[in-house]
Amino acid sequence: MPPKRSIRICQTQVLVAALLSSFASLSFAASNVTLYGQLDEGLVIGKAKHSSTTATLKSGFVGMSRWGIKGVEDLGNGYSVGFTLEQGFLADSGAEHTSGLAFSRESLMRITGPFGQVALGRMGALGFAQSTAILRGWAFGTSWGASAWSVGNVHFGRLNNAVNYVTPSFSGLTLHATYSNGTATDDNKWSDNAHYYGVGAKYTAHNIDASIIFEAKDNKGVALLEEKQKALYHITAGGTYNFNGVKPGVIYQYATQEDYYHQHAFGLSVTAPLAGGSAKLGAKYLLRKYDSHYVDLAALSEKKASVWTVGAGYEYPFSKRTNLWTYAGYADGAKGWKNEADVNYNGWQVGLGLLHKF
Repeated sequence: MPPKRSIRICQTQVLVAALLSSFASLSFAASNVTLYGQLDEGLVIGKAKHSSTTATLKSGFVGMSRWGIKGVEDLGNGYSVGFTLEQGFLADSGAEHTSGLAFSRESLMRITGPFGQVALGRMGALGFAQSTAILRGWAFGTSWGASAWSVGNVHFGRLNNAVNYVTPSFSGLTLHATYSNGTATDDNKWSDNAHYYGVGAKYTAHNIDASIIFEAKDNKGVALLEEKQKALYHITAGGTYNFNGVKPGVIYQYATQEDYYHQHAFGLSVTAPLAGGSAKLGAKYLLRKYDSHYVDLAALSEKKASVWTVGAGYEYPFSKRTNLWTYAGYADGAKGWKNEADVNYNGWQVGLGLLHKF
């Protein structure tokens, strides 16, 4: 019979082996879960019309500071379930970007299979940002200060209570659809919730990256000047072509809301390699016409408003994770926006900062 000391040593070895095996199993289980994020911090100097020059330590100028967790589980036979939980924050203060929300940017679950992909939760509209969006054709996307496509243009931002479907790819073509049962809440009866509807197509092949999107918000339960607000519709089409790394792009949007306004927006831009980095240049023009019914709401002296914007940006990679960025932009409003004291409509901006991803 072996001595008690040998028995204790064997028992200890078995316990250590079991613990190591457990940690290995946990490591394997966690290998499909990723913690990620980015911090964007810079100095932005600008001057709006009729205002003083300001110097601001700015968070999220070229891309919102954020952190998130994402994961996926392979179910076999081509099926998987995944999730994304993403929160935005202000790097200069540490505050939440959207107060009161644990995951303000995205909170969704995905089911993927031979049929395509279905996502449910909080997500971006098709023409905005986030993983469910398909906006194409504008070098600055929805960031970069006054050059952001979302400035002045219609966009529905992020949606609660939403469902998104993406078809499998047909030689580079995918079809997309998103529905929100209540963009803010769906606790009331259906007719008292504001609903979003979006359908679109994206084509990425043969150096072309383009999309066309139709979006609508019925504005049920939403009042404007104590009256029921009419539905808002818009269509956005844009794309780029890759000429050996140089990507010129064009984008157009038409938006209308009965008894309020309709508008046209145009943009031309290009992204190109430069001195080891990437340069962006873009110009856009927006023309809006207000209907007389709501002209007082906009505090306008005229029923028309317009603005044109030019911007130039540059990113230089210090590493795979850290970019230096610079930006200069100018905006000039006319008619109804000629006295708007906002650098996005009248004024100039210059900026310098760092974007670090982890």
